[in-house]
Amino acid sequence: MMTMVTKGRCRRSVHAGLTLCLAAALLGHGRPAAAQDVEEWRAVDIRQEIRTHFDRLPYGWWIREPELHLNAYEVEVNIPDWWHGNPTSAVNNLCPERQSRIWKVAKILTLRPFHQKRPWPEVDCRR
Repeated sequence: MMTMVTKGRCRRSVHAGLTLCLAAALLGHGRPAAAQDVEEWRAVDIRQEIRTHFDRLPYGWWIREPELHLNAYEVEVNIPDWWHGNPTSAVNNLCPERQSRIWKVAKILTLRPFHQKRPWPEVDCRR
């Protein structure tokens, strides 16, 4: 036979358990904790991250392999001769967003536009 005291304890423990489940779900944003840890601490292949970021270049544009120079990664962005506009301004719009995994490794990403067989002024992207 359950008394009022026993019923109250059961409700409190059920309520506490539900609260913990809700807190875990909110902190995990729907992903298992193990998956979050793996993603968060996974080693970053910076060159692969940079290549992946520049997969979205316009038609005819391409990059050379990213290089490390004086603690900054540099990428030469080749722009086709038929393209019209200011290459430095166009490359400035290609900086990675703040939440990019690139910034877990790099502090500066230098973009060097190359257009009409000559280099143009560089753009430094920073976190």
